[in-house]
Amino acid sequence: MKKLLLFCCLTTTFLQAQDFWVEYSTSQPLANTGISSISIVDDNVTWLNMACGTTGCTPIRRYSRTIDSGITWATGTIDLGADSEHLRITNISGVSAEVAYAAAYPDAAGVLGGVWKTADGGSSWAREASAVFSDPASHPGLVHFWNDNDGIVMGNPTNGYFEIYVTTNNGNLWTRVPSSTALIPINPEESLFTNNFTVTDNMLWAMTTFGRILRSADKGMNWTVSQSPITDFSVEPNALITVDLAFTDPNNGLLQTSDLRLFRSSDGGATWNTLEYVGVARSLGIAAIPGLPDTYISIGEDLNGVRGSSYTTDAGLNWVDINDNPDTNYVNGSVIEMHSSYIGFAGGFSVAPTVGGIFRWDNMGCSCSTTGFSGGKCMVTTPKQTSGVLNISGNNITQVDIADLSGKQILSAQYQQLNEVNVDISDFTNGVYVVRVTNDKGISVVKVMKQ
Repeated sequence: MKKLLLFCCLTTTFLQAQDFWVEYSTSQPLANTGISSISIVDDNVTWLNMACGTTGCTPIRRYSRTIDSGITWATGTIDLGADSEHLRITNISGVSAEVAYAAAYPDAAGVLGGVWKTADGGSSWAREASAVFSDPASHPGLVHFWNDNDGIVMGNPTNGYFEIYVTTNNGNLWTRVPSSTALIPINPEESLFTNNFTVTDNMLWAMTTFGRILRSADKGMNWTVSQSPITDFSVEPNALITVDLAFTDPNNGLLQTSDLRLFRSSDGGATWNTLEYVGVARSLGIAAIPGLPDTYISIGEDLNGVRGSSYTTDAGLNWVDINDNPDTNYVNGSVIEMHSSYIGFAGGFSVAPTVGGIFRWDNMGCSCSTTGFSGGKCMVTTPKQTSGVLNISGNNITQVDIADLSGKQILSAQYQQLNEVNVDISDFTNGVYVVRVTNDKGISVVKVMKQ
């Protein structure tokens, strides 16, 4: 039923000519700033780790954060102390609007990597001392938190096995995971692929440079290992290949390569089979849509080198190109994260402080159902273009907020759990506006045009 609802909403979106992906500004001071990681906390809060957008550019240490479901973003510098200029951030994992963790590795001798925490929305960051990473070879490659308390930070092998720390008390104490067969490198050159991992429920999969997949089913306490279809990323022809992987549940997943190959696993990544697919595949990031079996969205270049996005609802057998169908502004970043069928983000590049940087999954205004696809959040706005009254229908609407594309709030109104409200926008200046509708299930967002 969920797949049918997804198809219905996709079809409705085509008919309304409303883009799946809508670009917003990440408020970066420099043009061409990209995104290296996306951490979605809930329907409203998401953290980004920013990255310089060209090959060979000077690494940056910046975050961007939204607390209004991606409509507006605040940004700042990540101050890692005296050695900041010699530390490179791999990714950020958010826990709330105020709390987030950043993993960082050194690019100079005598500097220690580790994991840093902010408890004030990014204004200040403090190193977690018990996640030691004291060996010169230490190279923290990822950090992830499942909730307020349970987290993990992973790094390269030291003392003969991969250096992994877990916490169960909000980072107050980190404990190194003991050595096991799965954590012993098969080659002295094997290391962790920086920020190349995926999480589903309590499971985490992380890639190594020898194409092995380290896998934990209990938030990092215990590990198994398997071999991916790629055996060594340091030798030809694999040296120029990148991979990404995603799982819709603990068993079923896809592995996507930058040379447009696709592999599928039905046993949690223990084994992989080559997938002969139909349609437009992509080369960079791939994400599963939580709650929708066999459903994924992929971004990157197609066979002709055109960047954009595609989706599948049958575990990768058939891919539908979203470019021009209906998207007119193509996704051009390399990372993607989906929180649900109605909340997700894909990377982009800033053009100016108020233009560009991130693409928000905006498939909100589906008229196929008010339950199921969006878990009760789905709502309908009509007409999409109006000079007067905007009609909004849904379930138990409690608030409507309207802002212009710069994020400036134009209207805010509260209601007593109504299923239909009318908003007069006749006095608005002509242009496109973002409408946020709140009910007991959360927030839905659509765009409308005042003409």
